[in-house]
Amino acid sequence: MSSKMTKLFLLFLVLVSFTCLSFALPSAYSIHGRDKLDKFSSEEEVLQLFQVWQKEHGREYSNPEEKAKRFHIFQRNLRYINEMNAKRKSLTQHRLGLNKFADMSPEEFAETYLKQIEMPSNMESRKVQDDDDCQNLPESVDWREKGAVTEVRDQGECQSHWAFSVTGAIEGINKIVTGDLVTLSAQELVDCDPASHGCAGGFYFNAFGYVIDNGGIDTEENYPYTAKNGSCRVNANKVVSIDNLLVVDGTEEGLLCRVSKQPVSVSIDATGLQFYSGGVYGGDNCSKNSRSATLVCLIVGYGSVGGEEYWIVKNSWGKEWGENGYLLIKRNVSDEWPYGVCAINAAAGYPIKEVSSSSPLLSADI
Repeated sequence: MSSKMTKLFLLFLVLVSFTCLSFALPSAYSIHGRDKLDKFSSEEEVLQLFQVWQKEHGREYSNPEEKAKRFHIFQRNLRYINEMNAKRKSLTQHRLGLNKFADMSPEEFAETYLKQIEMPSNMESRKVQDDDDCQNLPESVDWREKGAVTEVRDQGECQSHWAFSVTGAIEGINKIVTGDLVTLSAQELVDCDPASHGCAGGFYFNAFGYVIDNGGIDTEENYPYTAKNGSCRVNANKVVSIDNLLVVDGTEEGLLCRVSKQPVSVSIDATGLQFYSGGVYGGDNCSKNSRSATLVCLIVGYGSVGGEEYWIVKNSWGKEWGENGYLLIKRNVSDEWPYGVCAINAAAGYPIKEVSSSSPLLSADI
C-alpha cells in the first residue's frame, strides 16, 4: 500500500472512531467564529469542526474513503486559513474563513471556478473616455442602497459568472432608467449566446452583444437557472433591452466615474479568493503588472473604511461566500497597480439604455 493510501486509511479510521460521537462545541469555537479557528489544533478538535461544517453545508460523501480524503483537504485548508489570518496587519485587511469550499483543494477549486478568460480582440473599438460630468463625485456610492441590485446568486459548478455579471449590469441600468428592478435570465445567456461557451466560460463583451442583437432578454422567472448547458429557447420573451455597450478606458478615474452612474461589469484575477470572508482585499495573490483574469463580476459601488478605499464587487458564488456574496477590493492604487488590483480596471464595460419619454430620469432618489 502506498504512503498516500496509508495516510488516507488512517484518516478513515479516525473518522470512523468518531462517527457515533455526540458532541457540542462551545459557541466561541463555532464555525462562524472566524477569528477563533486557530483554537482548533488537535486532530480530534479539527474532526469535530469538520463534522459541524459538514452538517452546516449539508455535505455528504459517497463512501468512507472519500470522506477521509475530504477531511484531509479540510484539515490542510484550515491550517492555511489560520496561517494567512495570522499575517493580517490591520483590522480592515481581508480575512479568510471556512466556507462551502473548505473541502476542495485549491487545484480543484481553480478547475471548477477559475478558468482563464479569453478577451475579445475587438474590445478596443468600444473603449471610451467618459464624457459625462466626472467632477465632484460622491465619496461613496452603493447601488444596493438605491435598489438597483438584485440578490446574490449561486452559479454552482457551471462557470457562468460572466452571465450573472451581464444580467446584473443590465438589471442595474434598467432600474436606473425605468424605475423597475427585474431579475433577468442568466440561463438564457448560457444557452443562447453563440460567442460564449455556456458553462465552460465566457465574457461580458460577447453576452452584451447577444442581448443587443436579440432585442432583449427574458426574466429569471420565465427562464430559470439550471446550472448546466441547455437548448436555447428561441421563443424566450424580450422583457428588458439595451441599446449599446461601451468599455471604460482602463483608468481608475474612468471606472470611478462610471460606477458613480451605474453598476459596471469587470473581470479580475480571483486566484486566492477561495476562502475570502470579508475585509478589503489588496491583491496578495495577484501580479501587479498582469491583465490576466479568471472571474467576471460586477462592481456595484465604492467606499472606504479605516483609510482603505475599496470597490464593492458582487460575485455569483452564493451568499455563503465572502461578505454575503460580496468582495471588497482595494482601489485608488494606480501608482502601484497599472491595471488596478488584480486587473480590475483592465476590462470594464457597461450597457447603455436610452431614456425614453415615458421613463423616469436618472435620480439620486432611485
